[in-house]
Amino acid sequence: MKRVASYVFFIVLCGLALSQLEKDRKCLREKVITFPELTINNWVKLHPNESMDLSAATVCLRFYTEQASPSPCLFSLATPSHPQDFSLRWSGDSKKYQMFIHNTQVEFKGLTFNMNQWNSVCASWDANSGLAQMFVNEVASIKKAVGTKVSFKGNPVITLGQYQTQYDGGFLQPSIFTGFIADVHVHGQVLTTRQIKTYMEAKTKYKLGDYINWHNLMYTIAGSAQVEEKHHVTF
Repeated sequence: MKRVASYVFFIVLCGLALSQLEKDRKCLREKVITFPELTINNWVKLHPNESMDLSAATVCLRFYTEQASPSPCLFSLATPSHPQDFSLRWSGDSKKYQMFIHNTQVEFKGLTFNMNQWNSVCASWDANSGLAQMFVNEVASIKKAVGTKVSFKGNPVITLGQYQTQYDGGFLQPSIFTGFIADVHVHGQVLTTRQIKTYMEAKTKYKLGDYINWHNLMYTIAGSAQVEEKHHVTF
């Protein structure tokens, strides 16, 4: 009888825990995360609902900045073996987007970086082909080979606002992002160009991320970073 009671108690506790996790998820549709200061103490961590095992990935997001730092980081996914397992940042010196896959860097030039305007970015990589591609404001880059042809695996730390040089830390002052970030979605596949175009046009029915979903997001926020209504900060 005691064993049955203990089992029932355990099930109830699990149910309460799951309910609490679900309550902690928030819809950030029509919201932005504001990064107002040039400090390594401001960051946001995005928490997926499962460990990572992806043979391909597409990261989409929108950002608005005046580029206060030399190489602002837009997205940083780190694993214990690869601090830059999938990272995106802009190089103000070379005027190129930098993409890191399994710690290997590739650069894309000729893509726009508009200050004090919204920029829409999607970046994809496929382990089968080893090819990466970026789309910025409805303009596609060429495809480039980067990284070893292995899947993304493990328990990632996904950070906005900072560039990880080690697993869950090692932030660098030159790569701090200031401004607004919104509509972050991570897909466990390479999106089609039609799907990316729909996202770029901000259509209401664009494909939501199956790994990270801005409309059903669990996150941790630190420093003076904060969530705000999009219509309160930009037109």
